[in-house]
Amino acid sequence: MGGKSTMAALLVILAANLLQSTYGRTYTVGDSTGWGIPANNNDDFYDDWADNKDFLVGDVLVFNFTNGQHNVVEVTEVGYDACNAANPVSTVSTGPARITLNRTGEYYFICGIPGHCSAGQKLNVEVRNGNTTGGVTPSTPVTPTTTTYTVGDSTGWRVPTNNDDFYEDWADNKHFVVGDVLVFNFTTGQHNVAEVTEDAYDDCNTANAISTLTTGPARITLNKTGDHYFICSVPGHCSAGQKLKVEVRTGNTTGGVAPSPPVTPSTTTFTVGDSTGWRVPTNDDFYEDWADHKHFVVGDVLVFNFTTGQHNVAEVTEDGYDDCNAANAISTLTTGPARITLNKTGDNYFICSVPGHCSAGQKLKVEVRTGNTTGGVAPSPPVTPSTTTFTVGDSTGWRVPTNNDDFYEDWADHKDFVVGDVLVFNFTTGQHNVAEVTEDGYDDCNAANAISTLTTGPARITLNRTGDHYFICSIPGHCSAGQKLKVEVRNGNRTSTSPTPGTPSAAAPGTSSSPGTNSASSHVATLSLVFFMSIAMTLFC
Repeated sequence: MGGKSTMAALLVILAANLLQSTYGRTYTVGDSTGWGIPANNNDDFYDDWADNKDFLVGDVLVFNFTNGQHNVVEVTEVGYDACNAANPVSTVSTGPARITLNRTGEYYFICGIPGHCSAGQKLNVEVRNGNTTGGVTPSTPVTPTTTTYTVGDSTGWRVPTNNDDFYEDWADNKHFVVGDVLVFNFTTGQHNVAEVTEDAYDDCNTANAISTLTTGPARITLNKTGDHYFICSVPGHCSAGQKLKVEVRTGNTTGGVAPSPPVTPSTTTFTVGDSTGWRVPTNDDFYEDWADHKHFVVGDVLVFNFTTGQHNVAEVTEDGYDDCNAANAISTLTTGPARITLNKTGDNYFICSVPGHCSAGQKLKVEVRTGNTTGGVAPSPPVTPSTTTFTVGDSTGWRVPTNNDDFYEDWADHKDFVVGDVLVFNFTTGQHNVAEVTEDGYDDCNAANAISTLTTGPARITLNRTGDHYFICSIPGHCSAGQKLKVEVRNGNRTSTSPTPGTPSAAAPGTSSSPGTNSASSHVATLSLVFFMSIAMTLFC
């Protein structure tokens, strides 16, 4: 009996290893230190970090850095040795940057900011194909002892109401450690977050800010011990109390202290218009009907899904709403999808300021109250159960395919796309783009009259109508080399024989899905696990 138990246990372990090996792993470069100039003149810091790690095709490197302070540039071996980013393979300037290792061989990364590479901010990894060797534990994206804090909880990052000490009170009794993350939720264009010195904090002075993030929500990793100081540099905001000081220490958080959760349990995320998204409706009362009978509370989030350049969302006054006038808009977001946190009670008014859109019904009024939602009312879910997020090309992403003009045609084959599904195009900003075009534009690789063009990766496109959709990369030569995709979209639930999409779920702020995974490997992993578990159960019996 003991022999059977041992054999069964070994088979279970083997099955678990097989299952793990089919998924790409995520490594956070430098672990809690992140991607920066190494301390104490340690030129070998990233060399030491990569040592003894076993990188495979499909693994993902996450470079955590502050926008504007660093970047990550993939270069050739010559560029790596010379710290020369003049002819990069790719450059990512927005952190955190996620880079999928999609081929075997050597990869070379440096920071292109002058002086950073020569000071040790450079990384060389060797990638192979196959399973990891036993006994090597990969670096995890976040260590178990770190925590993500949403600054101000449901209030977010804004000028506090009649309480200069609001953020001081919020930080009180919290225990911050190196590696923890602060999330500043604010409306882009209305606020920002600047890290400053102690003197600048006391004087509300951002003249020599350490860093400034202008796009919300902003995520800042606490990467050193000591006091950290943050203010909003919009005139008058800091002096009115929009300032935060946190003390960071090293080690685990003390027991019994509950961290601030990213989202309170009583708040809800509503996708405006559900699968229809935010566009000119075929019914003037469409958004009024959508909001009817829903209960919005302070802290809830509205997600406006729209194509950048085709629509926007402007928060306006009641008069602006009635007159479809955004001349004195409270705020305007031009990049979709746009997330707006409802941070005050009363009526909130939103319109699309593109001429003619509001008057055609692209306008929304919501009444916000304080407290929990009433029982028995089901809020609009962010994604309906029947919709799916597909990562175009799976782990390969959106790029010029290698010696296979039909790569994306093969990828889309036998997939079942329905209205509301989302396509995620993973590409390096500046190296590629994704243009939705007509059938003629697709056949001719011509984006001159593109329906829309997204230039920032990863790009998310919601399939909001039935019929054929055509996408190409408009960089000269890319489409003709096979970087083009056609999908046929239908209405209704997908059939029971629909294959598994490229990723199990959408990648949202603060979450990640298993990279480097495709439907084939998922099926192999599942079937293998079932096979081995069946044998194990037989042996136990």
